[in-house]
Amino acid sequence: MKLAIVHDYLCGVGGSERIFQYLCEEFNDADIYTLAYNEDATLPFFRNLKINTTWLNFFVRSMESFRWSFPIATHVMETIDFKSYDVVLSSSATVAKYIRAPKGAHICYCYIPTRALWQKNNYFKSGIKSFLISFFLRFLKKRDLAASRRVDKFIAISKFTQSKISETYSKDSIVIPCPIDLDKFYSNPIRGDYFLLVSRLENWKCVDYAIEAFNILDLPLRIIGTGIEEARLKSLAKSNIVFMGSVDDAALSAEYSKARAVIFTPFLEYGLVPLEANASGAPVICFGKGGIEETMIPWAEGASNATAVFFFEQNSQSLINAVRQFQGITFNSERLVNHASAWGIPEFKKRIRNTIDSFNSQRTQF
Repeated sequence: MKLAIVHDYLCGVGGSERIFQYLCEEFNDADIYTLAYNEDATLPFFRNLKINTTWLNFFVRSMESFRWSFPIATHVMETIDFKSYDVVLSSSATVAKYIRAPKGAHICYCYIPTRALWQKNNYFKSGIKSFLISFFLRFLKKRDLAASRRVDKFIAISKFTQSKISETYSKDSIVIPCPIDLDKFYSNPIRGDYFLLVSRLENWKCVDYAIEAFNILDLPLRIIGTGIEEARLKSLAKSNIVFMGSVDDAALSAEYSKARAVIFTPFLEYGLVPLEANASGAPVICFGKGGIEETMIPWAEGASNATAVFFFEQNSQSLINAVRQFQGITFNSERLVNHASAWGIPEFKKRIRNTIDSFNSQRTQF
């Protein structure tokens, strides 16, 4: 079986880039494609690989430049030649699913139907990008639906995403959850006194209300991550909030291992950060809707297996109440680590490979 694997673009560091790394590791004889690749902006792992890009590689060097390129990028992805491949596996939240597999063998590992199109109001604040997307929204949605019809098999990262694939694309899917690298994380028996937030600093990640909450609580909060909202968010924060920028994996693991708890603010289809926190022995204080309901166990009176404290409104007061509730609860770090152990990489790779092999075997019988 000749296999190609395709990712939206490799110009940042996030959960999907880590998942794509695991796919590249498992299918190390596959050819790798992406819209654009900036080796200085994404995971070091990809520097050792031959990565095929498009002509937009010259212009798309960051997440922000990708957003501006999105309408044309969907067309560019359609021009990549996959005629010689038996199966194409796309890793997609945006444009990778637009590829054309002439032999009718396209499997899409889908993080979410394109958020900027189908959840526009949550993704954009008012501004030029929001206006432009709104102006072309009907056309872009039509193209996104057409791309989804060319996918022969969808794999969803969660039941939440599965429901969105069904609702948006009217397509069935199977669920294979995203894994975390359990070998990277460890629990420190001596915890620090700080809370930790790990996120890209973008509007839709909703970091601002966490800053508002901790300004009022006056508790130490460390924020790891960068993004276009960084300057604005820093301007909101008091001295008890420290922005650590981008850190390497070793520093990230160390911060997780000593945090009192990890704060998780967005409404997401999944979220790797809460699982990484648990794998480090840290409980989570999180917005309790979306994919988080599939990975975290909310605290309740008398519960012994809880992994998180949930709150249900995305505002500072709701988070403040959750932090105060957390301060009266004792979590068992060993149980948290054990909970996260179910999301290991080997099982993920095995299930992905079995799915592709089964799909290809069924396809070649006809």
